[in-house]
Amino acid sequence: MNILFVCTGNISRSFLAKALLLHEISKKGIKDTKVSSAGTGAFPGIAADPEMLRFLADKKIPAPEHAARVITSEEVAWADLIIVMDRTHYNYIAKRWPEAGAKVKMLGGYISPDHPDDEIIDPYSRSPYHYRLVQSQILLAVSNLVRTLG
Repeated sequence: MNILFVCTGNISRSFLAKALLLHEISKKGIKDTKVSSAGTGAFPGIAADPEMLRFLADKKIPAPEHAARVITSEEVAWADLIIVMDRTHYNYIAKRWPEAGAKVKMLGGYISPDHPDDEIIDPYSRSPYHYRLVQSQILLAVSNLVRTLG
């Protein structure tokens, strides 16, 4: 399965989700799952958010090499599952690639199946509280996502 995480800048939320999922599938020995990330408004080449790197380091989770990228038609075609952080990303993909609709899901939906449209807010340049909230949401969502893969 090919999984693509999408957020706005591809430096915070989608980066963290990718790093956590790569760690979990490696730890659980899940084979044949590839993970990538991209942004709807990324500045190509920008490094990952230092707050997300610090979170990974605190959890002793290796940070994958990263440079922000803008989502492309090739990635949309490559992905079996496209996981977005909020409704703006969902709408962005639906407008540009309507054929991808069935494979686009909200990451927040993996926190609680009763709320498939829950959004993960953008913490970039916000308070430490917002970062902690988003980090815990993504950690839980990815943990639940992994259960569907293995």
